[in-house]
Amino acid sequence: MRKIFILLVLLSFSFSANLLTHNVYERSDRVDIMLSFDSPYEGKISQKRGSNITTLTLSDLTYDRLIEKNINSNILQAITIEPNKDSINVILKSENSIGVIASKTVDGFGLRIRTKPTTKSSQRQINTQKSNNAKIPLSTKPSEDLVDGRYLSVIFLLTIMVIFMFWIKKRVIKKNIQIKDEKSWLFKSETKTLPSNEVNILHKKQIDNNNSVILLEFDDKKYLVMTGNSNVLLEKFSKGDIKDDSDFEKAFEDNRKKLDEYLKIQKQEEAQNDYRSKLERY
Repeated sequence: MRKIFILLVLLSFSFSANLLTHNVYERSDRVDIMLSFDSPYEGKISQKRGSNITTLTLSDLTYDRLIEKNINSNILQAITIEPNKDSINVILKSENSIGVIASKTVDGFGLRIRTKPTTKSSQRQINTQKSNNAKIPLSTKPSEDLVDGRYLSVIFLLTIMVIFMFWIKKRVIKKNIQIKDEKSWLFKSETKTLPSNEVNILHKKQIDNNNSVILLEFDDKKYLVMTGNSNVLLEKFSKGDIKDDSDFEKAFEDNRKKLDEYLKIQKQEEAQNDYRSKLERY
């Protein structure tokens, strides 16, 4: 029988949580006591009020030493943590009446004991209680100070990032439109077509899959133009300057260097646009 009793006592201690650390945070309107455990705390909390002492009893909790600490605060003046068999007592000493609220963290590994000065109405309610022992509301929600600040900072950062991405996208689109308008020197961007009754194509030479060089006749003048991804004026002639294919080939070769420069710039712009489009997708 004695062995069974000892075994039951040992089992009860094995299922109890152990207090690891304690920290005190003083504020002008409150004093918070943060306790941390080696396992999720599932015990009950009760309190007993005296004239200047409030005792919290945390059941199913063990600790191996006595802690006494003085606090320089108008709300709370001293804290004592003392072991009591399979529980511990947290004794709060205050000159004035205080209200106490305990709340666990979501994972159960922490407990916050918050003390605040009580108002006159709450003091009257305490004095009219039939019993001196009362359970403190125990919330499983994380404390506002620990969670609200994190959520607000994350939401603020995400909002700034979204606004920044919209601003980048708007600037890139606007810049691309300006570049296209500057290159469309011969035709208006609204039409995008050649007026067949005013412009005649006299010669055409394919450079690559995307670009060609053509000779246009418009308003008694001839224009050597590179068309395709962009419209670029290479050279302007009078009406009788280029008469046949040989004259067109000669004009083409004379502008070969200029064509190579435009094609090089075009490839660089395409590479930049590809890079911008990848940035927008990310």
